[in-house]
Amino acid sequence: MSVSHEKLPPRRSARPGLSDALTRPIVFDGTATPVKTALFLIICLAWLFPGLTGHDPWKPDEAIAMGIVYAMLSDNTLQAWLIPQIAGAAVNDYPPLYYWAAALTAKLFSFVLPLHDGARIASGAFMAITLLYLYKAANKLFDERAGRIAVALMIGSLGLLLRAHEMNPELGGLAGMSIAIYGLTRIRFEARKGATTAATGAVIIALSVGLVQALIVPAVALAMMAILHDWQNAAFKRGIAILLGLLAAGAAIYPSALAALGLLTAPIFLDAVLGTPLFNPHTRDSILPLYLVSILPWYALPTLPIAIWLWRKDRKILRERIELALPIAVFVVSLVMLSLLREGRDTVALILLLPLALAGANSLDRLPKGVASFVDWFGLVFFGALAFAAWLYWTAAVTGIPEAAARAAARAAPGFVVSVAWIPMVIAAALTAVWIYAVVMSHRNNRRAIVNWAAGVTLVWMLLNLLYLPAIDHVRSYRQPTTEIAALINATPSCVIGRNIGDPQRAMFDYFSQMRFVVPQSSTAAHCKWMLIQGTKSHTPDVATIWTLAWEGARPAERVEQFRLYRRSPL
Repeated sequence: MSVSHEKLPPRRSARPGLSDALTRPIVFDGTATPVKTALFLIICLAWLFPGLTGHDPWKPDEAIAMGIVYAMLSDNTLQAWLIPQIAGAAVNDYPPLYYWAAALTAKLFSFVLPLHDGARIASGAFMAITLLYLYKAANKLFDERAGRIAVALMIGSLGLLLRAHEMNPELGGLAGMSIAIYGLTRIRFEARKGATTAATGAVIIALSVGLVQALIVPAVALAMMAILHDWQNAAFKRGIAILLGLLAAGAAIYPSALAALGLLTAPIFLDAVLGTPLFNPHTRDSILPLYLVSILPWYALPTLPIAIWLWRKDRKILRERIELALPIAVFVVSLVMLSLLREGRDTVALILLLPLALAGANSLDRLPKGVASFVDWFGLVFFGALAFAAWLYWTAAVTGIPEAAARAAARAAPGFVVSVAWIPMVIAAALTAVWIYAVVMSHRNNRRAIVNWAAGVTLVWMLLNLLYLPAIDHVRSYRQPTTEIAALINATPSCVIGRNIGDPQRAMFDYFSQMRFVVPQSSTAAHCKWMLIQGTKSHTPDVATIWTLAWEGARPAERVEQFRLYRRSPL
């Protein structure tokens, strides 16, 4: 009896499972793996979404923007949509494109979100566009390894963090600039495609923050041509001509519509359409030529020193390579034009972060190991300490232990009742665990330094929003004082004289309480029973004896600003 011996097939090696992938060191070398892709998406989403919802508009920029959006939606007139206004008074600071987008998202999401949260979704959309086109530009200039690191450098920039999550027209300009930069990467040899893309971005800039800032785009194209000595490139010259023509046509849409309706005035043209205080004698002093230079050392961390190192090291070959010429042209032209033509505000500097992130993406692998190690170490220690402090003070606010931290938390948000929101807490704990995992498992190299920095910024931002946002909103919102004042006035309906009421405050009174003020010099003021004065806690305003103080107060924890409501005494 024979026994057949069947030959068994060779045993196949088992594919590495999820547990194997998670236990392997993470090497940030530019190659894509499922774990690294997941970490990159987690960082981007955890940075982008927290802060867009869950709080009232805060002063100054958010309150003004929300006041304009609310006027568009409530007044629902063509003039309110074409000329930004707060409580019936025109505000000429910006063109209306960002406000249109915010009004659209506010209306679109009104079935699930308050108007102000829905309006803030527009900021998230503009930031998503910015990161997407920065990613595309980096990949186009360098290689497919550059896009993610450019995005990591951008979201790690300290100056961007708060501004990227508030209502602000400058975010429209930032998104437009990212699109324009991507177009400029192609304009030398793909004239039509590159110029059309660059012009699209420039028109978005013109309709968001004004024509003056949009002119940066063709100025950068000419600077690139000069740096590269590319005067004989016919495609390049044709692309610049197409860019200028499309920009002129697109930028003319807004003033032409105003002129056709008889709404174009000199202040609107000088301030909103052009977007510069240079030609307005009342606002010319807001131009501070050295302001942007003074804030960049902290505002553009960690990208600024990396970019400067690259440009210094490669200064001899700047004229030979577009990947060097384009970022430095965007940075220098933008810095000069913004410093001389725009007001001295930190939001104006946002577009300077784009070329710095591109330059950093090009130079990171060549950065000296000691410098990269210091950035890595500093980021881990600094953001790790902030994350530990965030958990410590939140735990103290909830449990009362340790007592010193609990007392400090109570002083920071007087009157706020702390409660545990379990879903945000669990999400915060999970993302903290992800950060710890990424730090422990990542292999030390230059790219890890920036990934850890961006992840640290994201972790702290996420903790602030998931654990502290209700308390911060309690302190910064105008909801409490506006509703208290409205309750007193509505008991005996009458007009209200407003003295020294700032634009952010007027916007919030209109939004929360539908309250609009009468100018003290108007004829109507003589018949008003109420007068509201915005001042300071340290100075009591002088008022006539016919006025009796009926209420005074401010936002919780406010140290300077004070509202005083007076009632006219009966004759």
